[in-house]
Amino acid sequence: MATPDVAGAGWDEAQCTTALAHLEQLQAQIDNLRLAIPRVIEPFQRPPNPSTFKLFAQGLVGSQNDVKLLKEQWRAVETQLVFEHAKKSFAANTDLSASKSTPSHGWTEREKERSTKRNNSSESLDESRSNSATEDVPQILVEFQKAHPSIKLETQDDNRTISTQFVSGSFKLRFRIVVDQEANGKHKFSAECLGASEPWLSINRCIASRPQANCLKYLLDMVAAYKTVKGTSCAKCKRLLDDTALTPTARRSKQVDAANDTIQTVWEAVHESCLG
Repeated sequence: MATPDVAGAGWDEAQCTTALAHLEQLQAQIDNLRLAIPRVIEPFQRPPNPSTFKLFAQGLVGSQNDVKLLKEQWRAVETQLVFEHAKKSFAANTDLSASKSTPSHGWTEREKERSTKRNNSSESLDESRSNSATEDVPQILVEFQKAHPSIKLETQDDNRTISTQFVSGSFKLRFRIVVDQEANGKHKFSAECLGASEPWLSINRCIASRPQANCLKYLLDMVAAYKTVKGTSCAKCKRLLDDTALTPTARRSKQVDAANDTIQTVWEAVHESCLG
């Protein structure tokens, strides 16, 4: 959920919609728990049969899982940010009369519609980016170098091979991108992180499975993210190490709401096992 880092800071309409949709989902979970006890005892309201205990156990375990899920959602960072924002907002202005005109339902659907429009816009932009013409490659390299002056690109064979290296955390990473042109004039981009062991092998697998495989700008931005985004913890599971004791070796982008109702691309560190 796109929320400010500092609770109580001014939220725009998009952030408020996201927060209300989140609270509406919590309310739905609470409403569902009102039926927890009836679901548990329902098997005993019928004549005993061989499946009575099985149905009772299923109802009990299901209700326990629902309670556990609600606790996790309630304690989640995004939920606490909403609560903290509401608390500080109320402290600044105790007049709640304006809330009477605010609908109490329908925010989840509004958020879905907004997310769909945002994704459609992003997909259209991604598609236009992926169709790089021959003359675009040098321009993309120039624009990347302006955006990331600390990352030096080396090109060979008329921009058909692009290389860069830098230190990320405790590892030295060396990347090589090969640009091939197909018969139809479109480009094909392959990339590798040079290294014969982990985490370099895992990085290679994550690069190979990247979205927008034929977009050079996306690929270069992903490579840069290995330097600019520190792999302290996974954006999805929030852990530092996965089950194979590897730090997040993937870099993936997402669209978030920014100021003035605009959309911003941010990069995150993710475990290979958390991709999907």
